[in-house]
Amino acid sequence: MRCLFAAAGSIVLTFAASAQSPDPIVRTEGLKQISTRVHIIPDNSVPRVPNVGYVVGDNAVLVIDTGMGPRNGAAVLGVAKKLGGAKKLYLVITHFHPEHDLGASAFPPDTTLIRSADQIKDIQEFGLQLARVFASRSPVDAELLKDAEFRKADVTFEKDYAVDLGGVRVQILAMGPNHTRGDTAIWVEGENVLFSGDVAMRPQPAFASPYSNVRHWLSSLDRLEALKPAIIVPSHGPTGDGTLLASGYRNYLVEIRDRTSAEKKAGKNVDQAVESVSTAMGERFTDKGRLAGAIKAAYAEAQ
Repeated sequence: MRCLFAAAGSIVLTFAASAQSPDPIVRTEGLKQISTRVHIIPDNSVPRVPNVGYVVGDNAVLVIDTGMGPRNGAAVLGVAKKLGGAKKLYLVITHFHPEHDLGASAFPPDTTLIRSADQIKDIQEFGLQLARVFASRSPVDAELLKDAEFRKADVTFEKDYAVDLGGVRVQILAMGPNHTRGDTAIWVEGENVLFSGDVAMRPQPAFASPYSNVRHWLSSLDRLEALKPAIIVPSHGPTGDGTLLASGYRNYLVEIRDRTSAEKKAGKNVDQAVESVSTAMGERFTDKGRLAGAIKAAYAEAQ
């Protein structure tokens, strides 16, 4: 079994650096409506808390991400019931990391959980490795993750899957190996709202999988930008508009790709490339672990 952190020790460094952050609790009192059919519970930029989404149709409600562990999942479920009453529930996970996925067990058995085939592969290969890392960090994390398990998918898809909630249609998109192999984005048709997962956010991207790929990540940004979203809800951090795709991650990844390719063509080995590119970019991008992970991925792809 590959170690989840083999390609990017950065993710461990990031979590360790946030040791004094607030407890990773989904604050349901923050619920807000961002379009006619879409509500979110913002993460308030608290580490290990996702932006939770709800798309409310005439016949069903789609929930996006659950928070970490059954306690958070139950709170997220309570809001879904408040918004939709007895309507049918669908659940989709942006990626398999604990704060996004491991509250799913709190949802009732008749909830339809939708996963991409790649997301299932991530679960099968890496399992609860990251959950054990989180649980070791504090008593609160350990309590939240006690007995947490991945919930089996009710619907599996390869590339995309459409859900008609009644009056609103949602496209669920398998994005491939970006932050994780099983990254999933959610496009709410007619509302022009995109849930981008970790594929597009404001901070530095984390290459958290041995399958992460700079070339593919840039193509994923192209794919999402073609949707022309008016509102983008990332996995973490504040919402934004289309500029979250047009700049941000794209500029960062292009610069890393180009600088790293030049270092490799000059005969530098991967460690030398990491040192050189990190020196050039380090004042603007302060998470050294994430920077190194991206450079290593770019070096492997460079000709």
